[in-house]
Amino acid sequence: METKNDVILGEKTLKEIWEIPKSIEKTISKAKNREKIKEIAKKIIDSNCVSMYILASGTSYHAGLVSTYWFSQFAKYPAHCELAPEFKYLVEPIIAKKHCVICISQSGESDLTVYSAKKSLEAGAFVISITNNPDSTLAKITGENTILTMAGPEKSVLATKTYVSQLVALAALTLDLGYYRKSLEKDEFDELWQELKSLPKLIEFILPNYRKEMQKIAPFFKFGRNAFTIGAGPDYANCMEAALKLKEGAQIFAQAFSTAEYVHGPVTLATPYTFVLTIIPRIEAKTRHDDVIKLIHRLKKRGVTILGIKNTNDEVEELDISIDIPECNEAFTPILSIIPIQLLVVEIATIKNINCDTPKFLSKVSKL
Repeated sequence: METKNDVILGEKTLKEIWEIPKSIEKTISKAKNREKIKEIAKKIIDSNCVSMYILASGTSYHAGLVSTYWFSQFAKYPAHCELAPEFKYLVEPIIAKKHCVICISQSGESDLTVYSAKKSLEAGAFVISITNNPDSTLAKITGENTILTMAGPEKSVLATKTYVSQLVALAALTLDLGYYRKSLEKDEFDELWQELKSLPKLIEFILPNYRKEMQKIAPFFKFGRNAFTIGAGPDYANCMEAALKLKEGAQIFAQAFSTAEYVHGPVTLATPYTFVLTIIPRIEAKTRHDDVIKLIHRLKKRGVTILGIKNTNDEVEELDISIDIPECNEAFTPILSIIPIQLLVVEIATIKNINCDTPKFLSKVSKL
């Protein structure tokens, strides 16, 4: 890895990506945390809430947005993820006892997320938080209704291990809710839970190969300035996180779009000077998969460079570069697909002589 003024570029970010397996294993498997998630799932049911509001900013917002698909699929709860800065205008006027509010903040000190938690409690809603900091303001507000991501200190400004830890915490919560609400049969729950528990070892196994692969791929994007990140369903939410990482870590302007929405205007900006990163659903998700493949065909005719993240068993000939992720339940794809993107950002930043540990104008706790 290159250096700049004796600083190893991306050292902290890379170290924290390597800590992802241990972080997510602790988050969902450590006995105290496991019991806490189950306890909170039962409390949500006992609160008789009719819908969820998830409030967060930045990377935490993207984790919340991914989870809305899980709340719908596993727990059959309507869930709405909103940016904490919009809470005052969009959610506060209607928040009530019938709602459950989940506030997510890596630091637990994001002003507007903390504000959302306080005001939701005052309105009588059942409020829980997900944070990496047990001593934070947010954790103190929600008290025993706090789920900790057991990621340990994250010193890089780029949130990597905490994002994946938030995802698995939310996945565990939605699975438990589904089981207790009987929207998931026991056999289905057991199968999903075992797969979720197996992810730490799987990620630990594939990380070294991903690193080598990203080092080979990164030079192709050294001079990239504009990118689109495209996906459907929960992959779209993950594409928003991918776009953020490319912007803040590698100084590439990237914009996320849902696959079908992309053709309503933004596709006009797709040129040979633009690259597209797309997350390709499993073949079994036929409609979503076919929509992405059709779009890839259309983009290739325009000379666009396409980087595709796909299932190992899928063959998409039109891709310029492909990254394979292992077989897993389709719902958990966002947990696996974001990791090579995080590594790619580190490698692009390094060859551009950028220290992605400390992006310009950013700090670990975002405040107005």
